[in-house]
Amino acid sequence: MVNKSMPEFRVSVDQLRPGVFIRLKRTSWFDHPFLFNHFKIKDEEQIALLKKLGVTEVSCIPEKSDVLPLRPTETKAKQATPEKALSQDVIDHLWEIKKERTRRLREKKQRIAECEERFTTCIRTFDNILKGVLGGNLHSLEDAIAFVKRLSKYFLEDRESTLHLMNVVDQAESAYSHPMNVAVLAMMVGKEAGYDEEQMTALGLGALFHDIGKSRIPKKLLKKRGALTKPEQEIIEQHSEFGAALLSEIDLFPKGVARIVAHHHERMDGSGYPQGLCSGDIDAMARIVAIADAYDNHTNAADADESLTPYLALSFMFGQQKALFDVEVLALFIRCLGVYPPGTVVELSNGAVGMVMSVNPRNQLNPSVVLYDEEVPKKEALIVDLADESDLRVEKSIRLAHLPQEVLDYLSPRTKITYYVDQN
Repeated sequence: MVNKSMPEFRVSVDQLRPGVFIRLKRTSWFDHPFLFNHFKIKDEEQIALLKKLGVTEVSCIPEKSDVLPLRPTETKAKQATPEKALSQDVIDHLWEIKKERTRRLREKKQRIAECEERFTTCIRTFDNILKGVLGGNLHSLEDAIAFVKRLSKYFLEDRESTLHLMNVVDQAESAYSHPMNVAVLAMMVGKEAGYDEEQMTALGLGALFHDIGKSRIPKKLLKKRGALTKPEQEIIEQHSEFGAALLSEIDLFPKGVARIVAHHHERMDGSGYPQGLCSGDIDAMARIVAIADAYDNHTNAADADESLTPYLALSFMFGQQKALFDVEVLALFIRCLGVYPPGTVVELSNGAVGMVMSVNPRNQLNPSVVLYDEEVPKKEALIVDLADESDLRVEKSIRLAHLPQEVLDYLSPRTKITYYVDQN
């Protein structure tokens, strides 16, 4: 049995065997074809590769090992057995895998950059549309419908879609990132639920304009930090009714949009507002918007220190707030985002720290993760598909406040996040 409390110690490569967790010290990541500088030995082939690379000593980490290195007497017995020759083809294959991972990361970053530009453009467009709708401009109403359809085209074309973390928008535009986030997230769920084009349009409009009633709430009250008084809370809670009344006067919008806005703060257990509706009395599309709205508020709190990681937000909603939401819709929402949503910083079973970049729709527990490694330039950072690494798994989610600054700078997780659908 391995004593997990033993400190890390140096050991000869000749003493290694499968199950020993090692760290390559004073070795550049570019000098070997392994994906990591620290890993658990899987087979004799890896040991042979270390020898071929000229590595004579490594560090053993007992707490992560299944077995300890061989004793000197066992090493001699092992050396008496002829080693299997390691072909160059095996080494070349490992190098190709490593190069492929870095290439895929560059492509993924490029797609994110392109989508960021589209998303930012959409936010600015929505700003103008919102002002027009509030002003009663007929063309703005038509633009709003076309805008929702454009969102669907930009972000929801691929059934096998995955979510990615995007750059935060400019602070001046952040007020409009929330309705955009809620719309994209809600429409993702609607698509997964099999909504037709007419339903998707209504859902998208309801999500985009769910807070339009706040235009009738004093800005000073909306920006207040800290606890609200009971009268202040009652005023805030009127925004659902204000918004529904405003949208119900728009004949051009699909029927039901105003109902979504009116119900998006109702809760399944009757604890919501403004009417305290329960369960089946709450509009079905409003239930989707309610979940998307709550999730984005958890992850993008006005005070960044209060924001939850995507993983913790979903865990909190499912574990502590399940009674508030339609459980079937919440399960669908989690299926769309993944158990570890994009933006979640995680620690892997080998001790590596990384940020989830995309979800594996067929294997929720094994997302794609971009890894922090101080020896690897940020532009060349490794992306690992955990579905391809049978010996790796996510150990835990890490809050951003618990990360060293150098890790934050390297991974560049955002305090405010927006989402898009990767069509690849």
